[in-house]
Amino acid sequence: MKTFNVGSLSENEVTQYWKAALAGDRASFRKLLEATYDLMYQYGQKFSRDQELVKDAIQDVFLEVLEKRATLNADIPPKPYLLASLRRRLHRLGHRSSWLLPSGEEHENGFEIEFSSEHYFIISEENRHVAQQITFLMNALPARQKEVVYLRFFQELDRDEIAEIMHIRPQSVSNLLQTAFKWIREQWKTAIPFVLSFLFQ
Repeated sequence: MKTFNVGSLSENEVTQYWKAALAGDRASFRKLLEATYDLMYQYGQKFSRDQELVKDAIQDVFLEVLEKRATLNADIPPKPYLLASLRRRLHRLGHRSSWLLPSGEEHENGFEIEFSSEHYFIISEENRHVAQQITFLMNALPARQKEVVYLRFFQELDRDEIAEIMHIRPQSVSNLLQTAFKWIREQWKTAIPFVLSFLFQ
């Protein structure tokens, strides 16, 4: 069973706060907010450069959780639910706002990230150049492929969770990942063993 940490809390601890919050425990609701706020803020910034807009959207998501707690399923994983709610909220705002990301595919899909080799590769000197080349290729991916890569390998979400967040079919998640890695392989075949050793370690 995969586990993740949100801030200093484990997956199980966040799930416990989620269930207690939906049961009406205000202290657990605050703990849930504190535990997931940074994660949601970082994800929200991939959709909008307006920091206050992202903060307002996060607040709206938690207000909605508070208002609908009696009807929400306490057994659903909180992390994908909260990220999906934030994503939908920001997309709705994006249709009414000209200050989100530019027009075209990036605006339509609303996801922008700049991968950094220093952030996610354990780099020895001989691999630094390889890591930088791979980072360049990953940053050239279309927005939807970037988002799938980010959610799968940086947030450690599975295919079904990503599908829920992005509101697409699980098979579409697999297709986007396969297309991304096929393009990287075609661009630089010698980099693939290094990429795979990192992504599937």
